[in-house]
Amino acid sequence: MELVFPERSLILMCAAPGCGKSTFANRHFLSTQVVSSDRCREMVSDDVEDMSVHRETFSLVRHICHLRLSLGKLTVIDSTSLNRSSRASFQKLASQHGFASAVILLDLPLNVCLERNEQRQRQVPPEVIRRFHAYLQDTKRTIREERFDQVYVVSEEELNNVRVTIKRKHKRPVME
Repeated sequence: MELVFPERSLILMCAAPGCGKSTFANRHFLSTQVVSSDRCREMVSDDVEDMSVHRETFSLVRHICHLRLSLGKLTVIDSTSLNRSSRASFQKLASQHGFASAVILLDLPLNVCLERNEQRQRQVPPEVIRRFHAYLQDTKRTIREERFDQVYVVSEEELNNVRVTIKRKHKRPVME
């Protein structure tokens, strides 16, 4: 499966905790292109698990995204992105900067997310994974109505065979 994006894209990772969003993002994009909500949470509070700083965390995520887009840089948001209004705000940000808005939705079964979570160093409570997986099911039903420029739904079977291609604009040669 090939996922193709223009170089001027804002890409949202969209999935339940434990499905491998960060692994996917770090495998297919430069580390500098990935804006991780976990990393931003850790930067603002010194504690990646401190959910009380949600507003501050996403203020930093949006700020970094704004800066990157203003510099014309492809940006990937590594977060669950299961809240429709949050997705809409990032879609608006992309549009304001003349960027394409895209979603990579990782569609893994609940049991796989729970199993992977058990193997992680920092585990998410299983009830949180169940709740977010239910949000994912709602998102799968509505995401194509949200007017993103691109939506890719990646199944568990496709996950290890994904190839990401960034379409770069060619600069015109200068005529003398």
